Amino acid sequence: MLRTLLMALTVAMVVAAGALFARRVAAIVGVMRTARPTLRTDRVGERIQSVVEHVLLHRRMFRITLSGVLHYFIFSGFVVLLIDIVETVGEVFVPGFTVGRILAPLVDIWVILVAIGILLALYNRLIIRPARFQGSDEKDAFLILGLIGAIIVGIVIHDSFFPFVAREVLHVPDPVAHAHFLGWGLSRLWVALGWTGPGAASVGYAFGYLLDMGVVLAFLAYLPYSKHLHIFAAVPNIFIRNLGPKGALLAKPVEESMAIRTFQDLSWKDISDLYTCTECGRCQAVCPAHAAGQPLSPKMVILELRDALNERIARGTAFSAEEPPLAGGVISKEELWACTTCGACQEACPVFIEHVPKIAGMRAALLEEGDIDPNAQKVLVAWDRQGNSFGQPARKRPVWAKNIDVPIKDARKEPVDWLWFVGDFAALDPRVQRLTQLIARLLHHAGVDFGILYESEANAGNEALRIGEYGLFEALALKNIEALNKAQYRRIFTTDPHSLNALKNEYRKFGFEAEVLHYTEAFLELIDQGQLSVSSVPVRATYHDPCYLGRWNGIVEAPRQLMQRLGVDLVEMPRHGAQSFCCGAGGGRIWMDETGITDRPANQRIREAMRLSNVHFFVVACPKDVSMFNASVTAMGVEEEMRVVDMAELLAVAVGLESAEETLLVSS
Repeated sequence: MLRTLLMALTVAMVVAAGALFARRVAAIVGVMRTARPTLRTDRVGERIQSVVEHVLLHRRMFRITLSGVLHYFIFSGFVVLLIDIVETVGEVFVPGFTVGRILAPLVDIWVILVAIGILLALYNRLIIRPARFQGSDEKDAFLILGLIGAIIVGIVIHDSFFPFVAREVLHVPDPVAHAHFLGWGLSRLWVALGWTGPGAASVGYAFGYLLDMGVVLAFLAYLPYSKHLHIFAAVPNIFIRNLGPKGALLAKPVEESMAIRTFQDLSWKDISDLYTCTECGRCQAVCPAHAAGQPLSPKMVILELRDALNERIARGTAFSAEEPPLAGGVISKEELWACTTCGACQEACPVFIEHVPKIAGMRAALLEEGDIDPNAQKVLVAWDRQGNSFGQPARKRPVWAKNIDVPIKDARKEPVDWLWFVGDFAALDPRVQRLTQLIARLLHHAGVDFGILYESEANAGNEALRIGEYGLFEALALKNIEALNKAQYRRIFTTDPHSLNALKNEYRKFGFEAEVLHYTEAFLELIDQGQLSVSSVPVRATYHDPCYLGRWNGIVEAPRQLMQRLGVDLVEMPRHGAQSFCCGAGGGRIWMDETGITDRPANQRIREAMRLSNVHFFVVACPKDVSMFNASVTAMGVEEEMRVVDMAELLAVAVGLESAEETLLVSS
């Protein structure tokens, strides 16, 4: 009778839970099938390796130790839960079924680990309460923890009653009773209470069975409607992560528009991202715009899109043109224009959600409606008309090269070994031109055969693309590619990480694949090959990784090795390398209105450096960083405590082109 009842209940629960689960998943898959296509199934071996690293080994999760540990305990419990499900259902449907003495105690071991994970999770949410959880669905989190807790309690209860049920009701042996040590220990209580007879044992076992299997199936039915759908979505989403160049915003040229107005404009990977989000808030915690007091939270962008899609699926209007647009409707324009496109959100995400392409696509939709910051609009016009963000005639781009006693070849007219793609800020910003001239002097000192494109060089288009102006980006890119293809050179280098990213990653869409180096890589090579002799620069300094150098392009070692060659005592900031904090200039933000910013990212970064012991030099390797951080130390009034130094200045001192007393303000 007991077995028949539990079999019937199990079948009914499986059918009901399966139907609810399948209905919801089918609706989501239906949206994905209608979304834009994208190739994410190539390079299978690398994708499997990603799953091993980030699912089984929790590589990114362990960046926050407590969260990594508690999640690993709970996650591993779900794996072992499969053993429990097989055993629990098997006991009911197959008389005398057992998983064996080896597997049985594993279930109890992981019950303990999951319980510890739940307690740590409660401690994290109730006591520590990280700010990154702000905006997340806390009720859902506690509900899920409660359901998981109920499952492990149910496991122990039904294991504790099964030996009595097996003997008194089912009349089958239970060879693993002692192996379930938690259940065996609890069964001693039932013996003491006299609850070992057929009636009490049947009730206790049925209660434990339903608390275990019933909650498991309820959990299954609820998952697609909660944030914990990531339990199923995370593994495939990590498998289909972007394996192309990290710095490439788009994988291929756009035929019509990159604008994202409706859910149909998203790719199927974008839809997958929405349902993979764990609401952990790691992206929010590292977002410079959010830290600056702006309305953007990468987490909330994903959740707002997900919630809007869920509502439209429920109404049957997922692709209706009558629904509010995603850009400016579901996601406010203030959120979208606050983004610096630094990529910190994507680097922090443990399940590889891609926030920046969605934001850039929605920016494009706003831009096509004429909704853009007036200052940024002026820059777009300047790029279109003059090819630079300063609105200067093209003939003024190489003026900096005429004021120094260094011969600089015209790469359009004669072959060169190294072609220098200078970039807007390095060529035209008065605050940076001295450093650009210094680079030229260093190259000449090293005997490098180099040249530039003079007025044929235009802005690389990196920011135009991230603002959402694909047509302008394409025009700038094709103009530069035409000039580059006409020139004769062996390799390209640039001092500007934004230009490097465009040349190295974005121009591939148009068939341009020349080797491109950052100047820190180039000068490191010159030193190691003996073309540039350097002496020690004995200063204690910290180094800021530019987002488009370190995070998007993985160039983190060359600048550090260069500083090591120069004898600099490097002290790392807490956030460095791929986890470096943004200066706030990227994605066009350097030209946009700062209304609403309560604490500029560059100011936060300078304060972070000032907390280091006896460090007074803040080394940068990006023209925009020179501008941003010098403005910060001036505004903060800390020029005496912290000096912003470009890597070129350290090199100039090391080779004797400039004195430490004048360049670094170091007393002899």
